[in-house]
Amino acid sequence: MLLTDILDDQGKAAAQELRDKGHGAGYARLDVRDSAAWNEVVTELVDDKGSLDILVNNAGVCEVSAVEECSDEEWALIMETNAAGILRGCRTAIPAMKATGGGVIVNTSSVQALKGSWGYAAYQASKAAVLGLTRSMAITYAKENIRVNAIAPSAVNTAMLEHEKAHFATNEYFDFDTWLWSQPISRVAEPEEVSKLVVFLASDLSAYCTGGVFPVDGGLSAG
Repeated sequence: MLLTDILDDQGKAAAQELRDKGHGAGYARLDVRDSAAWNEVVTELVDDKGSLDILVNNAGVCEVSAVEECSDEEWALIMETNAAGILRGCRTAIPAMKATGGGVIVNTSSVQALKGSWGYAAYQASKAAVLGLTRSMAITYAKENIRVNAIAPSAVNTAMLEHEKAHFATNEYFDFDTWLWSQPISRVAEPEEVSKLVVFLASDLSAYCTGGVFPVDGGLSAG
């Protein structure tokens, strides 16, 4: 297993935590906006391990702004990270998977791609793009034994959520606590609850699943 990020200290600590639990895990720095960096990381991984079987695209950034507030710079950062970063990762990984008979890709979209929300113009557009990429790749590479699915989380207890909550604390149109308690399951998800779905989609337990979008959103998208 190889973890990648641009937050080196956190990435190295996560890899060490996995090793302490008996799992083989390494860390490499990777900016998903950099095609050359993707090529380098995948090449080194295949040279070391012999194959690339599973790719989980989970890098993401989020800013809360309506269309008239969204700058070119904000749009570019979010789209380059959340959407084009997945394109680059898959574009690099798929040849390696084809060379060894197939593989699995799990892309992180969002419940924001399934329903509208106030003020998430660029973020929602990027996560909707992930669904389009996922469906296209699932159809294109099914005969190559490559399965591609997407997860669509709602609010998850991470630093990104804290960033969003800080924005909404001063917003007169949106109250986070009211929104949270209006959900069928009135709490945020823990990261482990999302990762268990990823493990299922990456395993043979989901061998007949490809092109799917799997909400992990406490029932938010159901109504």
